[in-house]
Amino acid sequence: MPYRHRLLRRRLPLMAATIVTLAVLGPFGTFREMGFGVRLAYWGSLIATGSLMFELVMVVARRVLPDLERSWPLMLAAAFVTVSLGQTIVVALLEHHLRDRDYLSPAGLAELFGYVLVITALVSALPVWLELRDHGLVGHAPAPAPATPGPAPPDPAPATASDAPFLDRIPPRLGRELLALEMEDHYVRVHTTGGSDLILMRLRDAVAELAGIDGLQVHRSYWVAAAAVAAVERKPDGKLALRLTNGLRVPVSRTHAPAVRAAGWTEKAVP
Repeated sequence: MPYRHRLLRRRLPLMAATIVTLAVLGPFGTFREMGFGVRLAYWGSLIATGSLMFELVMVVARRVLPDLERSWPLMLAAAFVTVSLGQTIVVALLEHHLRDRDYLSPAGLAELFGYVLVITALVSALPVWLELRDHGLVGHAPAPAPATPGPAPPDPAPATASDAPFLDRIPPRLGRELLALEMEDHYVRVHTTGGSDLILMRLRDAVAELAGIDGLQVHRSYWVAAAAVAAVERKPDGKLALRLTNGLRVPVSRTHAPAVRAAGWTEKAVP
């Protein structure tokens, strides 16, 4: 599901439900000391601020820790702690102005940090789990246990397309007839004969998992399967562009153009 759709269809409704729930329950004395409208504004501002902080921290973390397959637990832990620290300062200032409570001391901030960390974990647990599941980082069946020792296996057969690990990442609804990969920020958009979707990983890591599939990286942002090339177009400036069987047009960079020519794809050239 693209980011915009996840934001509109999942994150914002979850955020609104969380804000209303906290406003109704009124934890930490807010029910007793604030009216419903004030509680709604109080918790709404805190949840919105925390969500924005979390998004910003995750953008930075993805750049510092690019290997998402291995680093996402560390990334999340760092995000939770960083956001909780920032929210602690926000809550301390808000409590000072609204309820005249003084948390602006080392002991007060330490106590408040514990409360904020718990609230942050509870509020974000479901959205974070759903996001990780969408990207295939959680919710998969565990890997099979290693086989017991036995006779040495025969020499492995040459790699085939069915052996390419990346194919297992493609959502089943899209099938396994891969056409192209397209880099989008920290995601890879996979194009198949069944449609397209985003997968959270780097393009170079995805290409490394395509052993056995006849294809080429034709641009820093694109990999294309040989069978997907319907035609090769020549632009007035001499650059090449591929027209795929699904109608997608893919630019060919000058760096990768020699490999495209060597593969014989330019024989499909059109005026």
